[in-house]
Amino acid sequence: MKRQTVFLVVVLLFFSIPVVAPFGVARGGAPQGVPGGAGIDGEAVYRSHCLVCHSLAPPPKAAPPIKGLAKHYREAFASREAGVAYMKAFMKKPDASKAICHKEAIERFGLMPAMTLPDDELQAVAAWIWDQFDPAMTGGH
Repeated sequence: MKRQTVFLVVVLLFFSIPVVAPFGVARGGAPQGVPGGAGIDGEAVYRSHCLVCHSLAPPPKAAPPIKGLAKHYREAFASREAGVAYMKAFMKKPDASKAICHKEAIERFGLMPAMTLPDDELQAVAAWIWDQFDPAMTGGH
């Protein structure tokens, strides 16, 4: 178990370090080939940095699924702006006392590592996660 935990931490750290502009996004510039033109593609950031642990829907991988997280954030925050800002701050500096997911999820998966992505990428992925809410989803995750 300890060996698996160490391996997971190494993998998480590896995938949280930005290497080069992902998926055609020029640093400081507009994304290339992203529908809508302006901003950073949150789904691309998710696929590049979050998918290794967070599946989109159940069953979970090494962390709670995105649709479950989106559900909990929608239940906790009345506005997209407030929910996305809180999520972005949590990704930068995870703290169990500030987690929106259930305590059991942290006991099961542990606390995620701090994401060292630029603020604009964290903003984009947090907004994308918020938008993954599925009103048909019932239960915890």
